[in-house]
Amino acid sequence: MASSHSCSDVKICQAESHTEPEGPRIKSSPSKHFIRDTNQQILVLEGSTLVAVPDKRCKRGETFYVSTLPISTRSSKANRIALAVSKGERYLCCDKVKKPKCPSLKLKKIKDLKSLKPEKLLPLTFLKEKAGSYFTLESAANPGYFIYTSSKPRQPVGVTKELGKQKNTQFEFVNANVDLSEVED
Repeated sequence: MASSHSCSDVKICQAESHTEPEGPRIKSSPSKHFIRDTNQQILVLEGSTLVAVPDKRCKRGETFYVSTLPISTRSSKANRIALAVSKGERYLCCDKVKKPKCPSLKLKKIKDLKSLKPEKLLPLTFLKEKAGSYFTLESAANPGYFIYTSSKPRQPVGVTKELGKQKNTQFEFVNANVDLSEVED
């Protein structure tokens, strides 16, 4: 399934946390969101794999903790963010690779995002840029690679350079701070 331009599954691995107080300034409390693609699939964690599944009222998406990072100098339109799941303990990560290798998307356990030095924070950074009424999420460590979901349900989330219908790179961020039991009939 993986080609030279796309990588398809999210793997969990450990990352060491640094205790130096010189880390970048990060928004103190992350916002909580569900993430939905243009095919009305939501992102969920199944075991150690992040997958996209059809959005149904009975199925709740994974809560993503979105931390805003220092302003990007590359693009004034994009916000630099870090995305975490598992109660904010596992961060989406796309380690920098040299061509012709393809980067992959994985989950790294981080104890304290604020304590990371900029070079350790870069793989955890994604550029969230407006694309119509949706957003794209580009890897800051690997420019041109975007988080994607497959058009087929239950497939792992990955990163790709191939933009198109088979690889959806546009997402909606739905506020998860609302208690859904309060709004249901």
